[in-house]
Amino acid sequence: MKSTPNILIKKASGEKEVFDVSKLKNSLHRAGADNNSTNFIVSEILDWLYEGVTTKKIYSKAFSLLKRQSRLNALRYSLKQALLEMGPTGFPFEQLLGEIYRKLNYDVQVGVMMEGR
Repeated sequence: MKSTPNILIKKASGEKEVFDVSKLKNSLHRAGADNNSTNFIVSEILDWLYEGVTTKKIYSKAFSLLKRQSRLNALRYSLKQALLEMGPTGFPFEQLLGEIYRKLNYDVQVGVMMEGR
């Protein structure tokens, strides 16, 4: 595996940070990718990576490569992105889950702030 270059990438917030290969590896592993698939995808991303590339483009490239390896793992990998596209507040997701639980005959309240620790 190649060494990780010190390439600045652009986050969704507009902030720039040095590309961290461990973040990519961890996200692929969490999606269920095995070591061989993860190493292949990371190698491809490192070959393609360039200064100023957005995290969205990195995600898209990794998703495309993972989809060729395993559609199921690609679906898991895209779940986080799908949730983020519902809205940054998380409220649309909360409403969706509330409706699912209502259909299962649970009493549900959404949008309620509760004290916790």
